Amino acid sequence: MNLPNNGYLLTTIVALFAIMGVLTLPPVFLAVTNGMDSAQRRKVALQTGLAVAVTMVASYFVGSWILALFKINIEAFRVAGALVVASMAWGMITGRASSLLDSNGKSPAVIPLAIPKTAGPGAIALAISMGANPDGLKILCDVMAIIIVTLLALIVMFAAGPIERVLGDSGLNILNRVFGLILLAIAVTSIMTSLINFFPGWAN
Repeated sequence: MNLPNNGYLLTTIVALFAIMGVLTLPPVFLAVTNGMDSAQRRKVALQTGLAVAVTMVASYFVGSWILALFKINIEAFRVAGALVVASMAWGMITGRASSLLDSNGKSPAVIPLAIPKTAGPGAIALAISMGANPDGLKILCDVMAIIIVTLLALIVMFAAGPIERVLGDSGLNILNRVFGLILLAIAVTSIMTSLINFFPGWAN
């Protein structure tokens, strides 16, 4: 049984934290839970955390099999998912909420908070890549990393309420646009990276 090196778990946590966009969660969370009280928001946060964990762990163990079954190239999957995230980010920037942020009266925990916001195309693709060659305790480290980052995302969502009270409406409006721009940049970067991976000649 081969053990990952000492820095493997930390490196995996950092990679997941960045690609899942944990720090961009508050404005999206506040937007889709607008009008809810604290108890309802806590419930949505917990449901989102559970959905994220299930999605990421499932992607880790069976994601590559599902892509193979439907003959989907992983880079095409990344691009398609990034376009969905870009649509949501554009709505945040312009102040015109994307239809993706409209849960039609239902809980926004799974869509859009868990998917595609947190367990988005990049995060799912990373989970699939991590699970492609499981080896010894690497599986345990990978699953631990997924759970730790999910808990960090949960903490950030719990902190959204206090952030809202401190910033007020004007501050939230600015924050929403700034993080929408960041989210759009992440989506565009994901698309560009996938296209270069699929068409290596474009990098020259």
